[in-house]
Amino acid sequence: MKIYLKDIKERYPEFEIRNYDEGSFFVGFNHDSRCLLENEIYVPIKGERFDGHDFIVEALDKGASMSICEKNSIEKISNVSKPVILVDSIEEGLQKIVNFAISDITAPIIAITGSTGKTTTKQMLAAILGFKNSVLYADHFNTVWGNAMLLSRYENEDFVILECAMDRKGEIAWHANTFDPDLGIILNIGHVHAEKIGSIEEIYEEKKNLADYLDRAGKPLIINIDDERLRKLKDTFKSELLTYGKSDDAMFKIYDITLGEKGTDFNFGFINSWYTVHINAFGEGMVYDAMAAIIAGYKLGISIDDCIRGILNFSPNSGRFEIEKFGKDIIVVNDAYNANPSSMSMSLDTFTTMYTKDEYYRIVVLGDMKELGDVSEKMHKELGEKVKEMNFNQIYYVGDMFDIFGIGKKLENADEVSSSLEQDLKRLSGRKVAVLLKASNSVGLSKIPEYLRKLGL
Repeated sequence: MKIYLKDIKERYPEFEIRNYDEGSFFVGFNHDSRCLLENEIYVPIKGERFDGHDFIVEALDKGASMSICEKNSIEKISNVSKPVILVDSIEEGLQKIVNFAISDITAPIIAITGSTGKTTTKQMLAAILGFKNSVLYADHFNTVWGNAMLLSRYENEDFVILECAMDRKGEIAWHANTFDPDLGIILNIGHVHAEKIGSIEEIYEEKKNLADYLDRAGKPLIINIDDERLRKLKDTFKSELLTYGKSDDAMFKIYDITLGEKGTDFNFGFINSWYTVHINAFGEGMVYDAMAAIIAGYKLGISIDDCIRGILNFSPNSGRFEIEKFGKDIIVVNDAYNANPSSMSMSLDTFTTMYTKDEYYRIVVLGDMKELGDVSEKMHKELGEKVKEMNFNQIYYVGDMFDIFGIGKKLENADEVSSSLEQDLKRLSGRKVAVLLKASNSVGLSKIPEYLRKLGL
């Protein structure tokens, strides 16, 4: 990517540009002045505790070729000599500049959103498409800023996959309008970021902005029709809608999910044909993610048989129902990368299916689900009621919601969890033990397997 300032000026004559130089260009986007590459354009974002406009001078001194700046922060660029594009808002300015910068990208762009499973689906789809093609994607980018950085690295790959997250209203619409996707996937609607977005209906309306954009553009959308809110799109979405789920009216119907020691197997039907899929991951949630990825691959011209072969190359990230054996008797399931009501419930269900009370002494270590806003107490109480019915041998809880959760023993932090587990495992020597770690990442449970390794169990 090499975008000249003179071309931006020609495309957007409404932009006011300070220190205009028609020979100036940028080769990528960056919003972090600490890790700029030469000739990137600096994008000063605003956070709760910082304002990127304070670092424009530093960014330009470090090698940025130009910067964007909101007009109401113009006093912060009085001493710069490099070009600065003045905009009414960073969001609007970045959207226009990215739109122009990516206009030469010929590869189909796939946008994935949902309350859970975005990263997993992205990686599954990358495995499918990458079976015989080149794919541009990133493991950790999911913001508008991050995706802009990703697209600046485009080098004629065959496909581009974007994960579209949100933590405030308007962000999914911003993703869609900025990147102009050719295919969209909405996985599910759940209580994630409710603290900032609002009710689950408001979360649905925000996610639905991707569907609305694709519908206006006449482009296809893939949805989980088992989700009661996404199902409503079946009656309103006028462009091509591809559906999956266990429901009888699903276009791709899932059935016969089987959990094994080496992963999960399931079947699905499509147009009077039946297929069997193996994925190197565990749980029903993974099945839904895999189905979305397979449909996307199929829609992009990959045969279903090749989609099934390609997904065999997928391996989940650390902390996503990651199973580790300690000796011959101890199994630790690390699913502590993140947690919300949907993923917490699915994790518990998968754990109890794989490790039955007749065979294993079962210990669960749970923690707070963050950013649930007004529904936090309700969701933690419902989780506690579910856990009460599952007959675990030992329950630990870390976090402020212990009293609402209403069951188990409260521990203060991951260090206390590690110490308690050490005592439990020594006491249970010779018995088969299964341990589940599940909480939001900030609780810190993901570091416990490392501690147990050091014990040499």
